[in-house]
Amino acid sequence: MRTREVPDHIFEKLIGALVSESAIALLAQRARGATLHAGEAFGRVVAWLWESADDVVPYVADLIAQVRYHAPGACPEVSLDDVLTAVSRAASPMPPAEAAAMLATLRAGLPAYL
Repeated sequence: MRTREVPDHIFEKLIGALVSESAIALLAQRARGATLHAGEAFGRVVAWLWESADDVVPYVADLIAQVRYHAPGACPEVSLDDVLTAVSRAASPMPPAEAAAMLATLRAGLPAYL
């Protein structure tokens, strides 16, 4: 299968929709007391972004903003650790060393966005 480069404006719309849907799912999980998981699609995309050397921090920052302030049922009490744990679970197919490196990058970079 031949891949095509996605124009930036389309890529941003796709990522925005994924982040929005992932935030809604996280909030629903939280409301029912379930274990938080950012979702398989979010995990695969974040892993792909990490692998392709794109900066994952802004996309996870967007997820946090959606969960805390913008998504229906947003909850400002959701902690950074809650979201990072959910992202970690979603990125579980990544090799453990890569997942740990990505989480360290997120933990270091996210406070600038929060």
